[in-house]
Amino acid sequence: MTSNHFLVKTKNLHPPCALLEDEEHHHLSRVLRKGPGDRVWLMDEQGNSYQAEVMEVGRERTRLVLLDKRIAPASPLRLVLAQSLLKSKNMDQVVQKATELGVWAIVPIEAARSVVRLEGRETPKLERWRKIAREAAKQSRRSDIPSLLPPQTLLSFLEARDESKKIILCESGGAPLREVLAAGFGPAGERKPPAVAVLVGPEGGWTREEEEQAFERGFEAASLGGRILRSETAALAVSAAISIFWGV
Repeated sequence: MTSNHFLVKTKNLHPPCALLEDEEHHHLSRVLRKGPGDRVWLMDEQGNSYQAEVMEVGRERTRLVLLDKRIAPASPLRLVLAQSLLKSKNMDQVVQKATELGVWAIVPIEAARSVVRLEGRETPKLERWRKIAREAAKQSRRSDIPSLLPPQTLLSFLEARDESKKIILCESGGAPLREVLAAGFGPAGERKPPAVAVLVGPEGGWTREEEEQAFERGFEAASLGGRILRSETAALAVSAAISIFWGV
């Protein structure tokens, strides 16, 4: 974990001062034993960074003075990863690593072959994933935190998409992903798309009906090759490839 970076809630920013509470206060004061005069970095919920100096460490909060502010730069690519629900540890890994890779939003999808059914456990799961994303953003010194949307059906997700490029990973067909990326975007294939949505299926893969629903709504089939990858591996492979090829 990055030792001198802390997440600060927007409600606790009162320039020229700021407060750290709860876990961030505990980590600063009890784990790292920072004290008055020590300098640290704060990151707010909009991705802005602040250099700050510790003024006072209390029992329940730390008070700091803000020295400098760095506004988060606009991301060149808005990558939305729609990941079919996976078993707990695998889904946690997708959220963590996708955050490190710069994914803009993560959407859990309830697919026909998803082995996990939340059924009333959506809120605690969503809170857990958001916490993982916050920690991963801090660890990787990412300037913003990806949005974690509530779990939704595939059809609900498809009908809400307006990204300029839409991809669904398919085991049974589709152009190799490298060809999709090399073809670029636009009539001449020269531009990078400003926004991309990518769909990754569950352990058992998409049903034919789900693939047809995606195709009807403008999604392009893509393949990661002849090997059968785990869903979480495929999600990170496609996120990394898109982020590197179109996000730099």
